[in-house]
Amino acid sequence: MTKAAKLFTSHRFSHFSLVLADLLGVVAGFRLAFFVYIQLGILYIGEAAPPSNNFYIALVLVILPFYWLLFKLHGLYRFRLNLSLLEVLPQIVSAVTEGSMVLLAATMVIFPVVHYSRNIIVLSWISTIVCVSIARLLIYMLQRYGRSHGWYVKNTLVLGAGKVGISCAEKLVRNPDLGLRFVGFLDEEPSEDAVSNYQVFDDYGKLEEVILQHRIQHMVVGFSRDRHDKIVGLMERCRPYNVEFTMVPRLYEIFSDSVGVEHIRGLPVLGLKRSSITGLQGFVKRTMDIVISLFVLIFLSPLLLYVAISIKLDSPGPVLYRQTRLGKNDRPFSILKFRSMRRDAEKGEAGWSTAGDVRRTRIGRFIRPLGIDELPQLINVIKGEMSLVGPRPERPEHVEHFELEIPAYSSRHRVRPGLTGWAQINGLRGDTDILERVEHDVYYIENWNPWLDIKILLKTVTSFVDRDA
Repeated sequence: MTKAAKLFTSHRFSHFSLVLADLLGVVAGFRLAFFVYIQLGILYIGEAAPPSNNFYIALVLVILPFYWLLFKLHGLYRFRLNLSLLEVLPQIVSAVTEGSMVLLAATMVIFPVVHYSRNIIVLSWISTIVCVSIARLLIYMLQRYGRSHGWYVKNTLVLGAGKVGISCAEKLVRNPDLGLRFVGFLDEEPSEDAVSNYQVFDDYGKLEEVILQHRIQHMVVGFSRDRHDKIVGLMERCRPYNVEFTMVPRLYEIFSDSVGVEHIRGLPVLGLKRSSITGLQGFVKRTMDIVISLFVLIFLSPLLLYVAISIKLDSPGPVLYRQTRLGKNDRPFSILKFRSMRRDAEKGEAGWSTAGDVRRTRIGRFIRPLGIDELPQLINVIKGEMSLVGPRPERPEHVEHFELEIPAYSSRHRVRPGLTGWAQINGLRGDTDILERVEHDVYYIENWNPWLDIKILLKTVTSFVDRDA
């Protein structure tokens, strides 16, 4: 690979492209605001001295470093495992809003009204958010494509070749879009599974040699049999080489983003709170469920009627399929779906449907991949039996089995089950690893906020075309 190719496929170039895209988005946002305000005449009331386009552009170029600083302070340039506009949109809105407020306050003091219109600040606030978001989206799409081809990635070691370390390695290998290229394990006492399936560096004395030879830029610190002081020593030896760290915390099964850091006379401690969606949070979530469900039912009523008629004409049997599932606090309820299979499809042992299921009807082969069969569950949502977003409800016989095998499984029933969820948008639907699904469900419950629900709903809509369950 040539030097130019190495440069354009490096992690540094991906960082530079983000900065450039954001700054171009700011310039485009102000230019769009000027176009709308002056050339289209929106909000322009004909000041005695019309504002100059060159004046605004010059002002924007002057304040670009200020916007760059705001974006940096809001964490928009730190390395991210998940490249998603929805993940960073709140930070973009906050940074641009702060920039617009400071700019408005400064111009009121520095410039008279005849030279600088305050109205354009309001327009530029909206247009800059839109332009920066579009620029970010395009860059993220290019970077996700690049990561899938081995570009813009960081060579990564996993410290600890035990069960948790192997799980980390498997996730990195299966998900190249995370931007971490797994190189091998660092462990003097690796497990047999790690030795037989992956590269293991078992000589701590050659750590620096490994870092230089394999150009290690990142290290995931998993569980290790080594003593605490030895692990700290290994991490300290990595610092001169600018190696970044990601740590898997002990008791990670009950960890959440709502961890609080406090101090006991200078000793940092982590406070873990078992979150639950109750009180004001529960009220907000329930309100969102009812409003959105009613709107969708009304908006899609022609489609629902057409599907119902098609099912009735396609095969004998009822239009709606009912099945007992367990909801919040293990309360049973009848989940509603459009019938997509033959009337006798469930004779025998209960199980999940699979891609290409021969039990599907002709209409079922169309509505299941698009998720249309699940739209009647909006009625379950309005009745309070389900939520728009949450863990998927399971059959009682499945729940009884899973609770015996997976201790954390019962945590899913602290909230209403959902029509979609965090596990589903991450590809864990149907006949997939139940343990990984539970991990995603618990993460959702522990870290719930309204924006998380909105992100999941938006990602669900965009992923319907990929469904084949």
